[in-house]
Amino acid sequence: MPAVSPVCYCALTTLAGTRFEPESLSGLAHFCEHMLFKGTIKRKSYHINNRLERLGGEINAFTTKEELVLHATVLREDIGKALELISDLVFNSVIPGEEMLKEREVILDEIRSYKDSPIDLIYDKFEERLFDGTPMATPILGTPGDLKKIRQEHILAYMKERFQPPYMVLSIVGHMSLNRAVELAEKYFGTGIRDRVFSDNKICGDSSFISPNFKNKCFEVEEKRNTYQIHCITGNTAYGLHQEGRIPLILLMNILGGPASNARLNMLLREKHGLVYTVEASYTPYIDTGFAGIYFGTDRNRLGRCRELTDKVLAEYANKMMTGLQLDRAKKQLIGQLSISEDNPEVQCLSMGKSLLSFGKVLTPMQTVGMIAGVTPSQVMNAAAEIWDPEKRSTLIYY
Repeated sequence: MPAVSPVCYCALTTLAGTRFEPESLSGLAHFCEHMLFKGTIKRKSYHINNRLERLGGEINAFTTKEELVLHATVLREDIGKALELISDLVFNSVIPGEEMLKEREVILDEIRSYKDSPIDLIYDKFEERLFDGTPMATPILGTPGDLKKIRQEHILAYMKERFQPPYMVLSIVGHMSLNRAVELAEKYFGTGIRDRVFSDNKICGDSSFISPNFKNKCFEVEEKRNTYQIHCITGNTAYGLHQEGRIPLILLMNILGGPASNARLNMLLREKHGLVYTVEASYTPYIDTGFAGIYFGTDRNRLGRCRELTDKVLAEYANKMMTGLQLDRAKKQLIGQLSISEDNPEVQCLSMGKSLLSFGKVLTPMQTVGMIAGVTPSQVMNAAAEIWDPEKRSTLIYY
């Protein structure tokens, strides 16, 4: 970053997400995330929370299906303190028993709160059905029954197993030389890091991946949730991070229901027909698979019409190639969105960690733009035909 910026960002991205948990202990990774802040060999919980905040900085963490991420934002002169704290949390946590009891209740309350948020709950339940029989089906928060089985020794064993160099990436964004960053990394995370900086070899290898023979079973399910609106999600398994269809599908999903108000489904369902308040299309690629889904909320008597119009749009992209002009406009919009997002240093820091962990290198903005620019109309059509095939697609409805 330019010298005028006084702020540094850092993140430790670790392959310690939900899919790597023992089968009977769902929610263990997320429980670990909470317990990282509850005490180390040399710090109490209060001192952990106060370490960076009294300097005007902050530290936080989150868990996904594949990663557990610790990230901090501090003034440049305090970056060493942030890295020392993160190192202390991942290598020296003691997991106090009394804190576990309290934090388990906090997570159970978090699970209960999802019942009041059908938009969040329906995504989790859809993926549970979609990936049934694989580690990807496990909800990030876990289940109440499994959470009650988790003990101190389970968390300590999981941390010891997952917080290992082959599964960890440290990323830093700030006005700092690479040599200085490596010195700090070696100081707080061990020697030998210099040889692994920007390695060309992917380090995401693990034995608990989904079998290549896995085929999700299509379903159409309606569940009574006594919600005011009807909530509907339709989707399919999709391309993983290393599959060729990933970039065309990203482009397609942004066209269908990206964050911009001119997204095709938003213009049709909301702006033209007034059928919904919210409609969105999302795509999450994982190491060896992915999830693509379209969600909307509507009134009961409008559900059929919403599904009919959505199917019509999906069939259009699956059976007819976009014109060169249409595709160029879609590429320009996506590139603009990504460039603006990457202009946020915190987003850049987190995406660097994800990229290095997944691909063994940090993809530059120019490389990303080049991949998007190279997408052809036939690739978009093929992605639409494969992922949105009505014979392979599943649907979950809350009413």
